[in-house]
Amino acid sequence: MAEVSGGSPPVVYLHVGAPKSGTTFLQGLLWKNADALSEAGVLLPGGSFDAHVRAARDLRGMKPEPDDPGPGWDGAWDELAEVVKASSGHRAAVISNEVICAVDEEVAGRVVRSLAPCEVHVVYSARDLAGLLPSEWQEYVKHRFHYGFDHWLDEVVDGPRDAGAAGWFWRVHDVSDVLGRWARHVPPERVHVLTVPGPDAPRELLWERFAGLVGFDPSVADPSEARANASLSWTETELLRRVNAAVDEDVPMWLYHRLVTDVLALTVLPGRGEPGRVPLPAERRAWAEAESHERVDAIRAGGYDVVGDLEELRPRGPARPPASGAPGDPDLLDAAAHTILGLLDRVSVLTEELTELQRERREQHETALPKLMARHLSERSGAVWKMRVGYWHLVERLKGIEPPPEPEPAADDDDDEADAPGAVLSSRASQR
Repeated sequence: MAEVSGGSPPVVYLHVGAPKSGTTFLQGLLWKNADALSEAGVLLPGGSFDAHVRAARDLRGMKPEPDDPGPGWDGAWDELAEVVKASSGHRAAVISNEVICAVDEEVAGRVVRSLAPCEVHVVYSARDLAGLLPSEWQEYVKHRFHYGFDHWLDEVVDGPRDAGAAGWFWRVHDVSDVLGRWARHVPPERVHVLTVPGPDAPRELLWERFAGLVGFDPSVADPSEARANASLSWTETELLRRVNAAVDEDVPMWLYHRLVTDVLALTVLPGRGEPGRVPLPAERRAWAEAESHERVDAIRAGGYDVVGDLEELRPRGPARPPASGAPGDPDLLDAAAHTILGLLDRVSVLTEELTELQRERREQHETALPKLMARHLSERSGAVWKMRVGYWHLVERLKGIEPPPEPEPAADDDDDEADAPGAVLSSRASQR
């Protein structure tokens, strides 16, 4: 492990977001290489990605659905903060969850205070709007949204920023507002804007920037092995949107996430439809460029540390021609057919796994049943107990091991037969 000054608390790098800005890529590399990072002096507290998810939910005051079988998260943030403060063998700690940026100013202050006396740095990933808007709509669809892209854009771009689909989008992507909430509790030089490189940049560049900020060698991980957030084509996203429209309203969100999001959207759908990401309509390009200019100006005016290049926040890539529209039914039918095949493949794999588990359980039951019966009988019969002891001695002698002296034979009366096994069990308990 990297040398750390004795007893000093780690510097905390709080990666608060934003969603759809390379966070899944970074988190995948961090957790896949948690042991190597620990050896390099960088702690990932909590032991799992889920620990950071629960902590973020706790900070946001979310309440689990009554029938959600998953673990709760009440008090999860304070538990995570205590782990960080108790660590004296690491020079840095990283907490990463992309929705922490949604907390208000009061909670942001609570977060910073809860980590004292650690020095806190806030890291915010930012991406160009031309790529961000389609990607965020797709993420909405993965979470049960069932409006089309143009409808979603109308709400986000033209509607009030605190209502409908726009409410969440601007809560986490209004750069000036988000960074301002944290800058009231952390000096601006410790608020870092991590810009996401363009699609033509080397894949490892974002990781190298993050590693340089935290202060570890990026070679601890192989970026080519990282899992990125599964990106869907427009056809796949449109198919998922129609599935959402068919899901009953009373289906709880936790069940939706486990079946539709995790299985269909993240596992089966990617790669099943025609290639091609959702493009930003040409008529929205001028707005995106003007909004990007304001974002860049706000970052510069705030005096925040920039890790990367602010020019990367300006729109890139081709705009969608005005005449083009959403995929038609023939495209969706083809994607649906391939998706059904993907689901059948998954059912086949799960069926094989279930069959194997049932076979193993049956073998364990068949093997264990005679032993359980013998033990059960020996606990009630002195004669059976003697047979068990004799068999055990025989096996030990065949192995070349001299067994201990045979215990005194039990009397034939019923009371002694009942007491004999109990005496042996008590002996084992006393030896422990």
